[in-house]
Amino acid sequence: MSLASSTWWRAGVHADRRPFLLARNRITKAFRAWFERQGFEEVEAAALQVSPGNEAHLHAFATQALTIAGEASPLYLHTSPEFACKKLLAAGEEKIFSLGKVWRNRERGPLHHPEFTMLEWYRAAAPYQTLMDDCATLLALAAETAETTRFAFRGMTCDPFAAPERLSVAEAFARHAGVDLLASVAADGSTDRDALAAEARKAGIRVAEDDGWADIFSRIIVEKVEPRLGEGRATILCEYPISEAALARPKDADPRVAERFELYA
Repeated sequence: MSLASSTWWRAGVHADRRPFLLARNRITKAFRAWFERQGFEEVEAAALQVSPGNEAHLHAFATQALTIAGEASPLYLHTSPEFACKKLLAAGEEKIFSLGKVWRNRERGPLHHPEFTMLEWYRAAAPYQTLMDDCATLLALAAETAETTRFAFRGMTCDPFAAPERLSVAEAFARHAGVDLLASVAADGSTDRDALAAEARKAGIRVAEDDGWADIFSRIIVEKVEPRLGEGRATILCEYPISEAALARPKDADPRVAERFELYA
């Protein structure tokens, strides 16, 4: 097929893709309506930031702002609206959401794109289990709005209306990789690189000499854990090691882990 015949703006090609456009629009409208019913205020964080953030595995796009005199100062496209939203929480907002573009450099593949739309929301003083319930509700709302009863990807299927499984990161590592993750995390949150490296090698994970604890953690979760999540029903992966959740609150019952979670479907 020639490039001219496969370009997306040709009417014949776009006709196959237009249902996705319409479904996406219905979903974003349904989400905004749901948040409005819940008493949330929509906020829009500035895309250009003076700091790219401090997460080791996120890379921001860099640009420059020029004064009239031509003097340059660095700026960065935000990787999420998190910092701006948390400033609003500190200022007194209690229920806010953001639905807009974010950018992440060095990310391109079947599951990642450097520019994408992110939904982020906050409930001040609410337990994070409430946000887990929000995720399950929004997942079902997206499926209902798109008029589908199941999600399918790479031979796996998921029922978006089933209650999600709640699985801690440590449980997921033990189940899917045979790795005792928290054996390498001390009570104060410090990590033992060599202990996790030994566990990873036993699980068949390649470990380089210059890999740190965070590199090994990421490799295990990407290669062994994530491909097994969200099968049959959604999975809420929770209780990340404190070193992997810089802006999340430590869990009272176990300070080695934080009240961070992610939804897989």
